[in-house]
Amino acid sequence: MACWLYPANTKFYDVMGAMNEPETYWPMNSKVESGDLIFIYLAAPYKQIAYICEVLKTGLNENDIIKFVKPFFVTPVECDKKSKDFMKIKPVQTLPLSPDSLFALQSLKENGLKGMLMGPRKLDNCPPLLEYAKGALL
Repeated sequence: MACWLYPANTKFYDVMGAMNEPETYWPMNSKVESGDLIFIYLAAPYKQIAYICEVLKTGLNENDIIKFVKPFFVTPVECDKKSKDFMKIKPVQTLPLSPDSLFALQSLKENGLKGMLMGPRKLDNCPPLLEYAKGALL
């Protein structure tokens, strides 16, 4: 089981709405496998990890699942002819949103996050950050 840090932008996608579902879908932008954990980091204005999800299934075709995710897009979205792969995830923990969260951007940087979080990061590649993020788990 690997752990991943995935950024999410609430200006484009209703992340909170999607995470209120028992299961939801998320674009695969890395070599995620079933059983992996995804730490969802919300971009500004939140700037913190807000959700921890378990990956249930990978390699799902965008055209097959778009009807499930389309309602959560803030702006209308159309499928491309070249579709993306998605994964099915299950939210297992929600962290409180707070400017002084232990999982806010500044705390993540103090515990090993390097650079800007523009795409997925495999936390296993940064042991100090992995251990720090695992502190969020119940």
